[in-house]
Amino acid sequence: MDSRPRRLALALALCLLLAACGGSFLIIFNTGTIVGAPQCHASGGQFNLRDQGGLQVLVVITSSTHIFVSSGGSGSCSDLFADAPVQVSGHQDGDRLIARDVTIN
Repeated sequence: MDSRPRRLALALALCLLLAACGGSFLIIFNTGTIVGAPQCHASGGQFNLRDQGGLQVLVVITSSTHIFVSSGGSGSCSDLFADAPVQVSGHQDGDRLIARDVTIN
């Protein structure tokens, strides 16, 4: 079962709730390919993502990042690999994308 539509609906509901309360919350969705080997450690990791336009952004994986593998199950940073096509949702922090979800396609 694909949980992406449910996650998207939940994110939209959160945005609407925050907007109604006068707050703001921006979730960024990006699709691309992992450049080079991801760097993983106990509390997360990071990797470079080349988006469809050819731009690269640093994606930071935290201890609260959810990683989903193509079979639909949960994964970890060690399941990420160079040249893997991924979808990332999260928020921007300067020139980095702090990942909330990473889905390996």
